[in-house]
Amino acid sequence: MERSSEIRTCYVCVRVWCAQGGSLAFKRELQSQLAEEPVEVREFLCIGCCPKAPNIVLYPEGTWYTQVQAADLPEIVSHIKGGEPSKRLTERANRQVRELILKMLDRYVERAASAPGAVD
Repeated sequence: MERSSEIRTCYVCVRVWCAQGGSLAFKRELQSQLAEEPVEVREFLCIGCCPKAPNIVLYPEGTWYTQVQAADLPEIVSHIKGGEPSKRLTERANRQVRELILKMLDRYVERAASAPGAVD
């Protein structure tokens, strides 16, 4: 499946390993730095790849950033604002696991959109 190049949502995993690695602070920093951008920064309960924590996924575009550190946030923000994905950071991600994560997010977004009371 070909993915859109658009980034509408930045999912930040907040499950135990990601939270212990600083993901809640990363979410707040991303929200602050992206306040003027048409991108929603959202918590996601579990991306499903705890050994690679903290995890951030840009959706629907599909970049998966793993083992994120505070020093990586400027590169992620630059990408979200229209720059290229950070090769240094994306090389950490296993391609097959990335595809599984994106399928999970696709299904999550489909279900959320069809839920009673969902807003377009």
